[in-house]
Amino acid sequence: MWDQAGQLYAYHGDVPAEVRLLKLTEEVGEVAEAFIGMHGLNRRKGVCRTRDDLLAELADVIITAAVAMSGVTGDVDEARSHLERRLASVTERAGP
Repeated sequence: MWDQAGQLYAYHGDVPAEVRLLKLTEEVGEVAEAFIGMHGLNRRKGVCRTRDDLLAELADVIITAAVAMSGVTGDVDEARSHLERRLASVTERAGP
């Protein structure tokens, strides 16, 4: 995953970190939209999205966050290392 995130970061290398963060916010909104559509919570639209749509939007959030982390650090390996440390910390705190 991180090799591909690095490729995306390089491809969009001139995009400022602020824009990457705004893009992440947009993607999170699309997750909410997919969830609403999957459960028919908008009466006007009814059920208009699927579980696959929701999963695709969640994946977009993960990808966009990885690219944004790479943009903030300027280095994909540092972003990966930071995520791994954070995941270990959160996992330890949760206690599984």
